[in-house]
Amino acid sequence: MQRISNSTKQRYYTFLLILAILFIASTLRSPITSVGPLIPIFRNELEVTNAMIGLINTLPLIAFGIFSSFVPTLSRKLGMEITLLMAMVVLSIGIYIRSIGDISMLLFGTLLLGIAISVGNVLMPGLIKSSFPYRIGLMTGIYSVTMNLFGALASGISVPITSFPSLDWRNAMQVWSVISLIAVIILLLRLPMIRSSRKKVFVDVKSQPPTALFKSKIAWAVTFFMGFQSFIPYSLFTWLPDILLAKGFSESDAGWFIAILQMGIIPTTFVAPIIAGKMNNQRIIGCIAGLLFFSGLLGITFTSSSNLIIAFLLLTGVGAGTAFSLAMMFFVLRTETVAQSSQLSSMAQSVGYMVAALGPLLLGFISEWTNGWIIPLVILMIVALCIAILGTIAGKNEKIKFE
Repeated sequence: MQRISNSTKQRYYTFLLILAILFIASTLRSPITSVGPLIPIFRNELEVTNAMIGLINTLPLIAFGIFSSFVPTLSRKLGMEITLLMAMVVLSIGIYIRSIGDISMLLFGTLLLGIAISVGNVLMPGLIKSSFPYRIGLMTGIYSVTMNLFGALASGISVPITSFPSLDWRNAMQVWSVISLIAVIILLLRLPMIRSSRKKVFVDVKSQPPTALFKSKIAWAVTFFMGFQSFIPYSLFTWLPDILLAKGFSESDAGWFIAILQMGIIPTTFVAPIIAGKMNNQRIIGCIAGLLFFSGLLGITFTSSSNLIIAFLLLTGVGAGTAFSLAMMFFVLRTETVAQSSQLSSMAQSVGYMVAALGPLLLGFISEWTNGWIIPLVILMIVALCIAILGTIAGKNEKIKFE
């Protein structure tokens, strides 16, 4: 009876862990993708420029870049799940704060949610590797699909939410705090297991000297692959509505087109990790990811047909999903241990997201300067070609030497 009881308890906590992964994944993109379609609505009300609008989606990336390097240290002291629990609380607060005041409150709340999301970005690959060592590809795929599914949903329903009586853009932003609060509840239910288990607490793992990573060509390839594959989607999440409005589409259409972009991401983020995990190396698929990005962006630049632009948005989404999944897999495939994967994840996301943070600001500034979107889109296509090159380097079947 005791054996059955322990087995049942183990299954219960494993079920909660899977739920926690799903709900945390749901919060890692939706608070950001929900903003883009609302920009044309609140820009005039808050009286802000394109440069300031660019800062709204740049702040989370800056937070990712700065705070990611501190996450492994915090995790070693508190454990992965306790750190994630705290992050979900901060995320809920940030989502609420950003929608209750003027532009300063919007920016402050955005900074808080960026800090919280950076914790999930860094820790989730390590949590999956330590909890499901024989199902890394499958669980990474489920995690990625969930994140992008809710990211797409957030893009699609943000504007329709504002059409309900007594609801506005602030309510459309606030609704996503419900998911992070559910994640908090699930992690609280796991507290007894978290306290009794040390397998996800890296207290006994020695910190790796940073020079071990900084001297690695593969580590830098993974880092810039991570940065550039984030540069394109976060730039599009911010400016695709304005690009589409300039082509004659409506605000509601623009929101759903962002959702369509992410619908292209969803199946790929499930399939790509499984395929990548079975390949001897990932060089070909890394190159293909960048070329898919390039082809989709080329089509978006030169077409105004709704049917054609949907096809090119889906193509861009397939490239984004492939590149993101590979970036997550590289943290695991290029390292030997959970601690090393977290260290590579920290480096790649710290530096990578600082690179990606240039996207929304830079493209917003250039669009105002040139009074158009051709040059910003050309910049994105150049970045896509860089992704293809970096993918062939990071995809080499070689472990990073940490000694």
